[in-house]
Amino acid sequence: MLALFALMMTVCMGAIAEGFVSQVATAPENIAEEQVVRLLMSYEISEWNPLVPSDATTWANYIDSLVEYDNYGMCQPCLAESWIKSDDGLVWTFNIRQGVPWQYNDGSEYGEDVKAQDWVTTAKYILTPEHASRTADLLYIFEGAEAYYDALSRGEEGDWDAVGIRATGDYTLEFTLINPLPYFLSMLTYNWGYPTCTKYLEEMGDNFGIDPFSFLYCGAFLIEDWQPESIRIDVANPLYWDKEDIHVERIERQFNAEASTLEAELLLRGETTYADIPTSQLDAWINDPAREKLIRPSIPSGRSYWLLFNFWPNFPEQYDRENWLLAANNYNFRKSIYYAFDRIAAMSTADPYHPENFVMRTVTPPNFAAAAGKDYTQLGDLADITNTDQHQPEKGLEYKALAVEELTAAGAKFPIQIYMPYNTGIANNPERAQVIEQQLERDLGIDYIDIILEGYPDTDYLNVTRRAGNYSLMESYWGPDYADPETYTDPFAIGQKYNYIYMADGFGEATTSDDPEGRLGFDGGFWKNAVYDQMVIAAASEVLDLEKRYVGLANAEAWLINQAFIVPLGAVYSTGYLSSYMNPFESQYALFGMSGDRYKYQYVMKEPMGTDEFLEKQEIWEQERNERISAAQAAGIDY
Repeated sequence: MLALFALMMTVCMGAIAEGFVSQVATAPENIAEEQVVRLLMSYEISEWNPLVPSDATTWANYIDSLVEYDNYGMCQPCLAESWIKSDDGLVWTFNIRQGVPWQYNDGSEYGEDVKAQDWVTTAKYILTPEHASRTADLLYIFEGAEAYYDALSRGEEGDWDAVGIRATGDYTLEFTLINPLPYFLSMLTYNWGYPTCTKYLEEMGDNFGIDPFSFLYCGAFLIEDWQPESIRIDVANPLYWDKEDIHVERIERQFNAEASTLEAELLLRGETTYADIPTSQLDAWINDPAREKLIRPSIPSGRSYWLLFNFWPNFPEQYDRENWLLAANNYNFRKSIYYAFDRIAAMSTADPYHPENFVMRTVTPPNFAAAAGKDYTQLGDLADITNTDQHQPEKGLEYKALAVEELTAAGAKFPIQIYMPYNTGIANNPERAQVIEQQLERDLGIDYIDIILEGYPDTDYLNVTRRAGNYSLMESYWGPDYADPETYTDPFAIGQKYNYIYMADGFGEATTSDDPEGRLGFDGGFWKNAVYDQMVIAAASEVLDLEKRYVGLANAEAWLINQAFIVPLGAVYSTGYLSSYMNPFESQYALFGMSGDRYKYQYVMKEPMGTDEFLEKQEIWEQERNERISAAQAAGIDY
């Protein structure tokens, strides 16, 4: 029996929204007469096929998805007008919006409407190994999908009829999951959630997606002109199904390899709508009354950053791998780093005026998920971590004393050398690495630790550092793939390939039988039956009681942090300030997928929003968002 979920959701969410009067929208008197967005771009898109990349944001304004998110992060219909979910949560049936035309980039119609089969076409393309799509594994949540992909990989004929992705009518799309997923709707905002015109794909063959003129559009904007490393101009789609919510008329992008350093000055000259303010220029802006009123803090992304200990050292022998292993596997040593680390000092490299705005004490960011009227970071054991200042230098010295005693007995040599690579191609990263080195050595003593910094270029950075085990301690990060805290457990799960945690004394039986290189536990039982993994499995198995699920995941995250396997850092990577003629509280809000890159619902303002107005509206937005979430949860609605 199917529950009439989507129709209920659409009606209920509408009723919920009617009960609120938003105070975050752009005032009519501040709406610019010319609704044109002007941007600089410092890189060129090298891949135009929307079915191949893992990043779907390039096509966010060109191709619509089944669902989208409003400015409060509430899921709402898009190309799917409504949907129903089976009582066991395994079968989802979407009713596709009728009369949405496929279009060429010039706005002319191709002659086919968007239909349910177009999502089946997308899935089949991505699950074909020879296409080398990078999101095939995201489809393994569906019945038979992984088996189909594996069969084709072996050169066998896959059974597509056994895959739980099918069109049961021209405008009826059905998904069958292997297990219920409370966050399933949020997974629809990646490229496998895009439709692909079946007839056009067959017609184009290998020429599909070689440039912006060789795929079809069904979104809010069309590419009017594109010249590589020169310009890209988008125009509002006059045939868009929801064109009354499209206020921006044009998006003009100019290529400039020096965009990051030039765009602030160009914004002052009216040549761009948006500019990050480099930290090196921030003082000049803050101390100039005319410019100061044009800037505001940036909103942290969903990326979470932390300092990461390496339990599989593969850095140069000169830094004594065995000695590092003794230190890394010592609980008191890790805790000494945890409590001595000054996150505010580190984040001042991004925002020297309000670094506390970007400090995080958890892996999962605030405002990402909520249950029982509480933010996820205020649930279970995680609440104590969230509400306690982790920078406690005296406590760091207490753990240092314990570590010195234990490590000396184990034969360790002091100071412990800590090899710490950093990315020279990312803004503020070299400065932050230097601050971390100086601060930790000062507060813990150079008799205890010796941090060795080494810069690596941006090109292939992760492959030659973290993924190669070429570090002792380094800054690392993770971004969400869907709207559930479980997404932030992925880097630390058994069997993952990102080299976050390979082995720690006392946490399971190590094995080298499957690893010719002798790496303890790599993919062959590392952390077998580990506490953390079992906590995550138990919590994630709860798919009905959201509060119970989130409390379980919060407890697992708290355990990971309390063991100091990682040291939380912050939620922003580059500059902490920007200037923009766009209202950040009008844009679609989601820390995953492509929603945050869309220009739907937004107006270009007459003047940028300053810090005072930003902080005032941010407080209102957070309150209104929490009210909407609470109302949706009370109504039993997936949001």
